[in-house]
Amino acid sequence: MIMKKIFCFLTGIFFSFMQFGFLLSLQINVSSTYLTYALVTICWMAGILAGLWTTRFKPIHLMLFQPVAYFFSYYLVTNAPFSSFTFPVAAIAIIGSGMWGGRFFPEMFRSIQRADSLLFHENNGFLLGAVAFFIGFTMLGRPFLVYSPLIMSLILLCMYVFIFNRKNATAENASESAINFMPDIINRQPPEKD
Repeated sequence: MIMKKIFCFLTGIFFSFMQFGFLLSLQINVSSTYLTYALVTICWMAGILAGLWTTRFKPIHLMLFQPVAYFFSYYLVTNAPFSSFTFPVAAIAIIGSGMWGGRFFPEMFRSIQRADSLLFHENNGFLLGAVAFFIGFTMLGRPFLVYSPLIMSLILLCMYVFIFNRKNATAENASESAINFMPDIINRQPPEKD
């Protein structure tokens, strides 16, 4: 259970890194107006809603898509900052990245079973991530902007695979013990009637 709470906390940090990474990459390379902030906020919320409504994608697919969308958006805004399709493509990338934010809460609620604990750990992670992102960006600059979401994504992917493969292995062992127990029940002879 503690690993799942740590996973929720680190996911909050990751969401913070992704959102502020999108915001700063757009502000540095394209525009520093309120429209940039509005674009990131509205598109992230649209992604969360899309993630809540669709169950088509597995969590691991959404987790893998986030850094791909982030790097595609970063590459686009650094290499074609004033192109007419920069904002629309960045918006699609932000929406796609926000989808894991929408799927995260229902997926983890099934495991943790307590919304207060889930939100507590994710929100505290987000707050720490906001502070850490701005300190990291101030100290390290663009390399932090580029690599911090990738590093957090790899950490979360490893944790997700470890936590949920372990859960599946435990479920398989339980089902094997149930299967091994079943022949005893099946092979028993019913009591004879007099």
